[in-house]
Amino acid sequence: MIYYTDNAFDKLKCNPFNDDMPYDNKWIMLKLIESAKYFSFTGGGKDGLFHLVITKENPDWQYKVFDFIQYEEFHGNNMIIAVNQNDLEDAKSVYAGHSFNDNFLRSYEPNILLHCTSKESYQSIMTDNCLKSWNILKAENELTYEKPIGELLGDPIDYRDYIMFTHSGKSAERVVSSRQKGYIDMDFDSPYVAGARLYFDAEKIAKEGLLVRDGVHLKVKDILPVEKYILWIATPEILGISENTTPRIFAEKADAAFNKNFNMVLPADTRRS
Repeated sequence: MIYYTDNAFDKLKCNPFNDDMPYDNKWIMLKLIESAKYFSFTGGGKDGLFHLVITKENPDWQYKVFDFIQYEEFHGNNMIIAVNQNDLEDAKSVYAGHSFNDNFLRSYEPNILLHCTSKESYQSIMTDNCLKSWNILKAENELTYEKPIGELLGDPIDYRDYIMFTHSGKSAERVVSSRQKGYIDMDFDSPYVAGARLYFDAEKIAKEGLLVRDGVHLKVKDILPVEKYILWIATPEILGISENTTPRIFAEKADAAFNKNFNMVLPADTRRS
């Protein structure tokens, strides 16, 4: 079910579309605003409505709006689309002919995808020669913890069926750091034990129909073979640094080595602070 409203919608605790009852995990919202200190933001979910806020300063916002809608329809979720009507029509026109699982990279999408993981998980990945979603790992009794770190952020349940990727910056290392500590640590300079950064061929993943877009993330469902799509792997040992480091140091040294080895430059982190 989709409920359309304008971007002034702010009922994040009690659901006006369901007799003001609290939201359950089958509800999600997209809001489009003119500008902010960020291009996109996710929040809520733990104590209210999980929502994605996108700004129109994001150059590909039209695609994100309908990637979100298609992805959530695929998962059977109830959506609140807080997007003004003229913006919705603009996005629909730009998005025509596309799908949330387009089997090609769009002009603005990165050709490198990053997956960051802990030392222990990296060893399992190399043993299995594949990345696996949280739900697959849980079913195989490979996990020592009961809930993913995203639970602390109120992430939707369906995220557990996917392997998440990023394409730049230090944010994914911050997730690894938070998992080690059992709480959300936003400090890029906080000590942690570095694991591995895996660099994948995004174009090849997309061409084989594996790339999924949900409006904010690029991801793959269930399982991704490593050997078939990997370009390079960075670990503290490969970089010649101590594993006792920080997300900032490990990410920057790993990306610099990748850029040198492949004679290219990864895009800067587009997240605004």
